Amino acid sequence: MFKQLIKFVLPEIFIKKINIILKRNIKIKGSFRDWRKAIKSSGTYENKEIFKKVKSSFLKVINNKAKFERDSVLFTSEKLNKPLIDLLDKIRIKKKNKKLIILDYGGSFGSTYFQNIKILSNELQYQWDIIEQKKIVNFANKTIKIKNLTFQNSINEYFKKSKPDIVIFSSVLHYLEFPFKLIEKIIKKKINYFLILNTPFFDDKSDIKIQLNPKHIYKASYPIRIFNLRLFKSYFFKNRFKIVKLNWDNQVIDGINFKSFFIKNK
Repeated sequence: MFKQLIKFVLPEIFIKKINIILKRNIKIKGSFRDWRKAIKSSGTYENKEIFKKVKSSFLKVINNKAKFERDSVLFTSEKLNKPLIDLLDKIRIKKKNKKLIILDYGGSFGSTYFQNIKILSNELQYQWDIIEQKKIVNFANKTIKIKNLTFQNSINEYFKKSKPDIVIFSSVLHYLEFPFKLIEKIIKKKINYFLILNTPFFDDKSDIKIQLNPKHIYKASYPIRIFNLRLFKSYFFKNRFKIVKLNWDNQVIDGINFKSFFIKNK
């Protein structure tokens, strides 16, 4: 309650300054020639501490002690992502009100789904599929029984059974060793829409760094890729996609711009 009161009373700029003083902010450091060297100087996203912390928060959501979680941080009040819902609904309507199939790659325990469960739980309108690490999938499948929410650990197996209308990468691509190999595989399936959210970019260069997280999230560090914005866009352009910049779900972390894009087939 005290933390929520602080957020309500203080402007966001002061909250950020307090987090810096208390060392509660994310740090992005270094520069590495390749992914493996960055791993040797940090760790990986498969850190047991991450799984343990996120699982604990997820159980609070399932047990109605919180509305949703993101990166283990709990939210106790409803906070619909209205721009996301509006966008998904427009795509669904283009299908003449048929069910929209959404692939949430790297969607954790359903962070985005539970944040917007009030809308997305309509199984006649939405199917929400998540690709994740095997340990997350196994635990989620034992714990969650929601008809239009599935968890799978292999994108190859997923495509044998289903074809999504849209693929969401919400703060995911930059934590993958080979992000463009994955995107290429998905493009070959003739997917019409991509949603790239909260992803770090430099305007005219790329780099591999290390992200260090504060204890209140989880004590872990791992490689992070900062994409070259020009090359990133050109990749989709040459595959005949149109890119629309989104003015939501963006932020600046340690001086690096995290941007969002809606990408659709021309």
